[in-house]
Amino acid sequence: MRNLELKPTASDAVYGTLRHKIMNNQLPGGSQLLEEEVAADLGVSRTPVRAALSRLESEGLVQAVRRHGYRITPITVADIQEIYQLLSPLETVAAELLAAKEPNAEEVQALQECVDTMDAALQRNDLEAWAVADELFHTRLVDLCGNNRLARAAKLMFAQSHRVRLFALRLRDKPVSSVKHHGDLVDAIRQRRPQLAREIHGAHRHSWTQTLGQLLTSLNIHQL
Repeated sequence: MRNLELKPTASDAVYGTLRHKIMNNQLPGGSQLLEEEVAADLGVSRTPVRAALSRLESEGLVQAVRRHGYRITPITVADIQEIYQLLSPLETVAAELLAAKEPNAEEVQALQECVDTMDAALQRNDLEAWAVADELFHTRLVDLCGNNRLARAAKLMFAQSHRVRLFALRLRDKPVSSVKHHGDLVDAIRQRRPQLAREIHGAHRHSWTQTLGQLLTSLNIHQL
């Protein structure tokens, strides 16, 4: 019997549309979502909207508000600190696991492709392409490490941090140093040096968290 691909449902379409808008800050934190309004805007019934909002709530992207539908979950400076306090150790362990993996040539190649794409994007000043490649790098880092629970936990944090990263993308300096850190990390993984991989990634995440905090403070931004 042939395996049949499941067709996307109306709920999947609503979920994808809303998630894209939230993740790209087209629906800012604190915005209200009413089932009937979303259904009318997207030309669907309220049932798939309700299912989509439930999925988004499980990811922490929206919050149910009694008698007022849902609202986009704001991300505060304190939230950002908590997200990276969890995400940084998870990614660091993933890097160590990849560096200890033998053989790991395929994993290294997959990560190197992302670094090369990031570098090429910066050469042509295409920040959107850089951001896509950067996100793919971090997704592959956790997906390829061999620990499925770690990957699931990390990607939940990715969903919550993505909005912050895109917001800061055009406000920060050109991320040349970020590409170098990613390249150094891939080299450490290629050389199978887990401790070095830990040190490189830990330093990179610490630097990024500091930069982000300073940026938000300088702009007097308390939540997104």
